[in-house]
Amino acid sequence: MSFLRNPIYLTRLFFVLITTLVGYWVGRVQVPSRGLDYSIIAFCLANILVLVEVSTNIISSKKILLAAGGLLVGLVIAWFVYPTIPPSVFGADIEMGQLQARIICNLVFGYLGIILAIKHANRLSFSRLNFIMASPSDTAKIFDTSVIVDGRIKDLIASNFLQGNFLVPEFVLEELHKLADSSDPKKRARGRRGLEMLDEIKDVTPRLAICEKDYPEHRGVDHKLIALAKEIGGEVVTNDYNLQKIAEFHRVRVLNINELASLLKPSVFVGETFTLFVSREGKEPHQGVGYLEDGTMVVVEDGRSRIGTEVELVVTSIHQTSAGRMVFARPVDHVPTPVDLRSVRQSDGQQRRRSGNSVPHPTPEFPIEAETTQSDE
Repeated sequence: MSFLRNPIYLTRLFFVLITTLVGYWVGRVQVPSRGLDYSIIAFCLANILVLVEVSTNIISSKKILLAAGGLLVGLVIAWFVYPTIPPSVFGADIEMGQLQARIICNLVFGYLGIILAIKHANRLSFSRLNFIMASPSDTAKIFDTSVIVDGRIKDLIASNFLQGNFLVPEFVLEELHKLADSSDPKKRARGRRGLEMLDEIKDVTPRLAICEKDYPEHRGVDHKLIALAKEIGGEVVTNDYNLQKIAEFHRVRVLNINELASLLKPSVFVGETFTLFVSREGKEPHQGVGYLEDGTMVVVEDGRSRIGTEVELVVTSIHQTSAGRMVFARPVDHVPTPVDLRSVRQSDGQQRRRSGNSVPHPTPEFPIEAETTQSDE
């Protein structure tokens, strides 16, 4: 019964029930009473309307609009055609013959108008209308398959680094569906991930739309993407290097997410060696501080004695915060200072005697006995 929690399902259920009750109420006042007949008819009509409403989720808004226009054109044609049919074809009753001719013409031409409009919907494009109605500063971003499967595009949109109108062509969706239905496990996983990412992107931005424009004269998704971008003046967003080069050859602007990631990668990484000028002392003992060319602070271990000199360093860790990045490094020739365990034990014992603390000191993990034996020898 989880479907009852969905307000859409509840609305459909109440609509069917109320329509059935209205049909019973209308039929009850007839003489003789036909409440049952009218309620059955109302119930069937309500379910037909619900099916039509559900089909709008399967059929795009563009095809619904074109189907309505095709129906209107078909009925107009039927209005001019049915008077040319002789009423005598349907019998001796002239009025009944005209009515039958009109009904038949409306059915035939209305059906043809709807079917022809839906079948040839791909030949009609509202992209120019959308481009004219959109703001000139909002250039359409056209997604290809690779960037959808990658998933990083969702974070760029959510953080407002990528703005504008976002288009997913119908032929890209078909490619994702083919991948999701593939027998190859890797391709199937890529296709399903792409479809899941599209659902997440729709939750992030309301400016994502499906473009049904197709280019049968072009083979391959890449060439269709370029043709669509040239027609509407849009930009192709991709991770495909080959597609980028082909689009640039056709003078189409391309946004490559991999190039963006390469530009934003850290200037240094853990384990890298570089030379740095230590300019001042740090907060902790023996620390020095220097700065990279981009202003990133580098904390140098054992760098206080090297202030004013250039030191060859190796990166030990990188700490990233919302305020920036801090790099920790140490000199390449740095040797850790050995710990004098005996002095540490003596100083700790003196401190305990001063404080009067009787809690025994925990036994250290280092082999002090071996060190004592070696010193005695």
